[in-house]
Amino acid sequence: MATFKLRLSTKGEKTSDKKEVLIRLRHGKNIEVYAKSRIFISPKFFSEKESDIVIKSRIFTDEVRQANQTKSRLDALINHIAGEFQNSAKDTITSEWMQEVIDRYTWPEKYEPKQEEEETRKSFFELYDTFLTAKADLSPRRLAHYRVLQNILKRFELYTKCFLDLDTLSPETIQDIADFMRNEHTLFRTDKEGRTVPKGQYKHIYNLIPESRLPRPRGDNYIRSELKILRTFVLWAIRNGHSANNPFQKYSIGSETYGKPIYITSEERDRIYATDLSKTPMLERQRDVFIFQCLTGCRVSDLYRLRKDSITTDSRGTYIQYIPHKTIEDNPQIVKVYLNATALAILGKYADRFKDAPDILPLISQQKYNDTIKEIFRACGIDRIVPVLNPVTGQTEHKSIADIASSHMARRTFVGNLYKKVKDPNLVGKLSGHKEGSRAFARYRDIDDDMIKEMSELL
Repeated sequence: MATFKLRLSTKGEKTSDKKEVLIRLRHGKNIEVYAKSRIFISPKFFSEKESDIVIKSRIFTDEVRQANQTKSRLDALINHIAGEFQNSAKDTITSEWMQEVIDRYTWPEKYEPKQEEEETRKSFFELYDTFLTAKADLSPRRLAHYRVLQNILKRFELYTKCFLDLDTLSPETIQDIADFMRNEHTLFRTDKEGRTVPKGQYKHIYNLIPESRLPRPRGDNYIRSELKILRTFVLWAIRNGHSANNPFQKYSIGSETYGKPIYITSEERDRIYATDLSKTPMLERQRDVFIFQCLTGCRVSDLYRLRKDSITTDSRGTYIQYIPHKTIEDNPQIVKVYLNATALAILGKYADRFKDAPDILPLISQQKYNDTIKEIFRACGIDRIVPVLNPVTGQTEHKSIADIASSHMARRTFVGNLYKKVKDPNLVGKLSGHKEGSRAFARYRDIDDDMIKEMSELL
């Protein structure tokens, strides 16, 4: 069996302190040959005692990253030499033989000329940046989502010291990435001031690649959505000739799972609107905003963009008209919803307040709006217990509907109650801004006992 020993040359590069690694191959008593590896490393990363590149630094600088990459190259070279040695006649093994093996491996183009000069191979994250540049059709929100994954992957590298490479990305690596996302919140602790900060051994990770949000447990749906972005990147790289490796052929991401959409009935909605909240004017104002959203079905982001010029009157009545911001750069479609008497009364209530402004409703910050909706539900006695799917554990929990009430519940209320009456997903989707065949919209199709009874009567 061939054994290898490494040492550093006394000569180094002219532009740095790096020195070349020299390789000795020994086999039995008769074979002992030497060659230059063509690989250079800073002496501070080489251990003469261990005859190898040794990297002990916990601070993940560019220099440390390069040293790790150099060690990977050197290990791959030695494995290649060992394979060539195994397949060669032992009487041909000389220092010249080993040097030629190394040089053929290092500069294959000198020995096997190609028709066209190959482009310098880009690193994993250089390719990811190229990938994002190529996807010019991404909305700013979607692009930000892709950047979130990029930062997660960079922190994964720092945490595991596992260097990502498209050619070596494996199903096991993908699973390690999923596990890292699931457990990243455990890398933090609460300090004496009550702040959430990285644990000492992980500070360098978050100094280099900060996490903009406070860490919290991630559910399977979130992890699956991030892995789908990674799969999109891998498939893009394959299509564009950057790699032939597709680890997702043997790794199943699975589908997101969602619980039954929770929304209030038309009767509960009317009860909220009829409740006297005049003693708490702020709650009364936000109650009106919530009811208006229940009657129009727009997302909160679109609700906050509505202005007087969003309202038009024709022979059929008064309606709001807008292009959903979520799909404005994908498949923009105009959503048009006629306002009933209650919605018109709410607008009329605040007409004087905004007579000299383009606004139509007394809006507060979206976070405060969501918090206030919960207060409104409690004040109006809407507190029935509902089953809720915990996105982290995947288990069903039972909570008061007031505890989970939010602006999005107004949208679900619009869609759910309208679907019960109309039973036409395409028509309801046109009013809510969902695309035809939308998987998200499909979750709103609640077949309740009344609908089952109606369908049974058709038999």
